[in-house]
Amino acid sequence: MRFIISFAYICITMSLNKEAYIRYKTIDECLNDKFSLYPTIYDLIEACEKKLGKNFSISSIQKDIKAMKEDEALGFNAPIKFSRQYNGYYYSDPDFSINSIPLNSSELEALEAVSDVLTAFTGSRISEYYNQAVQKITASIKEKTLHKGKNRKFIQTDAQVRHKGFEYFELLLHAVMEKIPVCFIHYSYNKRCFNSVIAHPVLLKEFQNKWYLVAYSEQHKCLRTFGLDRISDPLMLKKEFHDTSDEIIDNYFSDIYGVYPLPKAVKQKITFLAGPFIAEYIKANPIHTSQTIQKTGEHGGVFFELELIPSQELINFFVQFGPDLVVLSPELVHNKVLETVKKSLLNCTFHANIESFI
Repeated sequence: MRFIISFAYICITMSLNKEAYIRYKTIDECLNDKFSLYPTIYDLIEACEKKLGKNFSISSIQKDIKAMKEDEALGFNAPIKFSRQYNGYYYSDPDFSINSIPLNSSELEALEAVSDVLTAFTGSRISEYYNQAVQKITASIKEKTLHKGKNRKFIQTDAQVRHKGFEYFELLLHAVMEKIPVCFIHYSYNKRCFNSVIAHPVLLKEFQNKWYLVAYSEQHKCLRTFGLDRISDPLMLKKEFHDTSDEIIDNYFSDIYGVYPLPKAVKQKITFLAGPFIAEYIKANPIHTSQTIQKTGEHGGVFFELELIPSQELINFFVQFGPDLVVLSPELVHNKVLETVKKSLLNCTFHANIESFI
């Protein structure tokens, strides 16, 4: 049985370089082009350069062809032949494609083990096109393993709740991929008001099971983050797109935990002391790549340091550990944590709770 979804093979071949795979796909497409038979080595080079936007040598593409034919780790076993008569390449099996490679038993078992994870990503979190791809993979797995009688799940994931605004995910994803400006109504929970926004989308980001649109805002003249739950009635616009460099996009989130920086906050050193139990958890699950250990106390407490832009999500992270974690510096973060804790304590009293929520 052959699987027609190349995504399945990508999941298995984790060592496969993304750029190399694009070249293999491009070569495969050229060899399957019925309107342009026997592509030459120069045709293949041109197609790869057009796809990836960079130059390739003859030897590089020849190595790719050799890998597609002989590399056991890839498993393509592509029947690529060279025609001296036409001075070009072709598949000796006209029905062959690397998109239809068979899976062996070990690969099938690997997919079977993660099929519950794939299934968890259907429905509420991705578009119908992705749902169909995952469903085809899982259906094929079930068909192949039905005789084994394995009905018990080995992996259980969190159920995904369909959040408000997710119905616009596919439209916004298309706008990001095709670089199309959009306008939408944005609601501010803090100010309790609506604003019209013209944005130039660059990224869809998930954080703690919620989705956010990162876009250049014409109003703010910089990148901003918009929760999908606050977006209404998005429309794509026919106007020039304000492009943002990859470097700026990468830097936008590389120095922050979460998505919403505190107002006027800048990147700075943040130090905190965690009790023995919490310290072990934070060591095993670092908050950020900048996290370092400054000192360990004689009773097991650990002094940590981060270099980040303070964010509301970071404040919430600190608050959840209560008395087992103390923020030492800077004063801005220390006071923000203290303020949040005081509000929580105030709302614990019955009368204050009632009055503040009515």
